[in-house]
Parts: sequence; C-alpha cells; structure tokens
Amino acid sequence: MNLKRGVSISMVAFSLILVAILAPISVFYDVSAISEQELYFYSQNGIYFYNPEGETCKSTLMGSFDGDTSAGLSDLQAAFVDTYHEIAENLSVAYGIPWEAVMAQGILESAAGTSSFAVNRNNFFGIGAFDSNPDNAFSYDTPEAGWRGYYENIRKTATYREHGVFSGETVTNPYAYAEAIKAAGYATDPNYVAKLNTLIAAVENRAKERGWKSSAELAALNSEMKINAAAFSEGEGGGGVYTAYSTCVFAAAGNGDINSTAIALSWDNRDHAPTDPKIEYRNALESTGVSLLGDVCSMGGYSCDAFLATVMRYSDVDSEFPCCGAAMQLDYLASSPLYEEIPNLGNTSNLRPGDIRASGSHVEIVVQLNDGTYKIASASHCDRTADHYDDYYAGENFRVFRRK
Repeated sequence: MNLKRGVSISMVAFSLILVAILAPISVFYDVSAISEQELYFYSQNGIYFYNPEGETCKSTLMGSFDGDTSAGLSDLQAAFVDTYHEIAENLSVAYGIPWEAVMAQGILESAAGTSSFAVNRNNFFGIGAFDSNPDNAFSYDTPEAGWRGYYENIRKTATYREHGVFSGETVTNPYAYAEAIKAAGYATDPNYVAKLNTLIAAVENRAKERGWKSSAELAALNSEMKINAAAFSEGEGGGGVYTAYSTCVFAAAGNGDINSTAIALSWDNRDHAPTDPKIEYRNALESTGVSLLGDVCSMGGYSCDAFLATVMRYSDVDSEFPCCGAAMQLDYLASSPLYEEIPNLGNTSNLRPGDIRASGSHVEIVVQLNDGTYKIASASHCDRTADHYDDYYAGENFRVFRRK
C-alpha cells in the first residue's frame, strides 16, 4: 500500500536533518589497497537472500513517504539519492558496477536510508544479517564504508561473477545488472527486478535533472571502470561467499493478534537507547506509516502513542488507529464502536492479553508471555523505545479497553 499525505512541518524538518547528517564526502577508492582485516566480512557456506515473500520476512514498503515527487521519487528518496550519488558514482568507477542500480537497491533495501541498519550502523544493504540472527548485520564507521560494503560483497561472491555481473553490458547498463544479480540468486522475490527497474528509471531521471553522468558516460571517461570489472570477472580478490540481505520484519504482520504483535515489536529488556527500536518495530513503523506522524520521538519509535498505533495497525486489528497523542487516543478508544471499556480492578483477574490501558498522558498494552506472566508493553515519549520489561502493575489512573 502507498500512503499519501501532505507534507508536515515535522517531516520537512526530519528530511532536512537527514540530509544535513548524511552529507557526502568525495572519496575515490583504491580497491587493491583493501585488506581482509579492514572488510570485517562474515563468511558462510551459502548465500542468504533478500526475500520479501518469505513466511517470516517482509520488505519495507517503497514509495510510502510524504512529499511531492521529483523524477518519480518522493522527497525523502530524492534526498537519499542526492546525498549518496557521489559516493555511489566513485565506487562504480572503482568496481565496474552501474551506480544507478545500486542506488535503487539502497532506496528499496534501506527505505531510503531510514531503516534501523542504515541509521544506526551505516549499513544500507543489510550486509552480514541472517534470517536466524539479523543482529549480525555489520556496523560501518562511515556511510562511505557502508556503501563500499555492498560493492565488496558483489566483488567477493563467486556466483555473481559466474553470472556475468562484471562482463559485457552489466558494467554500464543498470537494468542488465539488475537481471544478472537476480539470476545469480540475490533475490527470491519474483518482482524484485521490476521494483528495481522502476526505481532505476526514477534515479536516471534525477541524474538528468542534476546533470550527473550515467554509468555508460562514466565508463567512456574512465577506462579503469571496465579494466577493474574485467579483473574482477576473472576472480581477482575472490574467496568466501557473503550475504546480501534486506531489513526484514520478523513479526507476523496482519495476524490479528495485539498480544503477540506487541511482544514481537518490543524489547524484553531496557538495555537499548531510546533511538534504538527493535528492528521489527522500526520496520513496522515504516510499513504502517506511523514513522511519518507526530514529532521526532514518535517518528523514531520512542513514544507510547506511536507504539500503540503501530501495534494496532501492523496486526491489522485496527488499520486506522490514530496517531499521535495519548489523550487523543484515549478519546478514540472511548468513542469508537470497535472497543469496549473494561473495569479496572487493579489486577489481571478480568483482563485478557492485548487489552489497552490509557490515561490522558500515557497508553500501554497488557501482554501475556508464553509462561503465563503478565507484562506491560509500552514506550515513553522521548525517553524510552518499546519494551515489555515491566511486570503488570495496578495503574489505578488507567481506563482499560478491549477490541470487540
């Protein structure tokens, strides 16, 4: 689904902050000087795929950002392209990979730089993450290093060479490159190439607007681009097999269960900074559109109202659940025919997992773990991201509501 809304002041401010923080630095890379120790690659006997169609993995939505489009891109996507264009272009000359395709992958796989991996680790392509342990995703010191991680991943994986990634038109034609990596097994999503092609076309339009050179033009001006590609096609620097992975949502989207969704999207401890929401929660925020609502704390996943709205929308229990503001959500719960009010007895005797507690200043969800323990799942405005760390407490000031 695509979410279309008007541009809010907070969204404009967020976009400006994003661009300011991620301003690019012009760097040309000497690939031959890169050591194995510097790369910190994690080798596996197999390839783990970007797989938005998997039973427990879902890609973040593309094109679901506010703002007037430019060249087929949203404002946030356009800012992402402008920020990283020079880095991608320089790396493309060094590696012989068309930058337009890699830029499109970055937009798709990091939700235009807003995914948890991108924001917290400079990892725009999920390098190093696995379905069994997404937290293995590498952290890079700089955005440039994060982008180089993608190019090195392609260079060092034999199956990409075997499928002609560094040969013929794949060096300069982003559409041919997209077909080649898909054929090599980069993505199991049957629509992956179609999604990339749409974004590639938009990136090409942006390049024309900005007067940037295409990959074909870069190759004509820089002989080393094809020379490097030819060397890599012969296996220079080859070795282990490395991963290419998208930021995935592991909670059960649309499962109709408030309890399990609230648990899946929240930490079970308080060892995390407010700006470090669980990756499942980060992606659920984005896919439901809640990351575009409210102030910076709500958009970032450290506010009680945003957590409640995300759980209700993401579970598909109430896809129109409002955000943001605890008082407004209390009014909604009290007036909506979808909910019934339950007496607050100060204990769990009449409660069910997934009941919502609301006051004029705070909202939270009563959850029950597999061992039968009752917990409170919530976040705190500008202070704490979502967790289910607290044991159940009486909370006499709360009104309790249940989805009918």
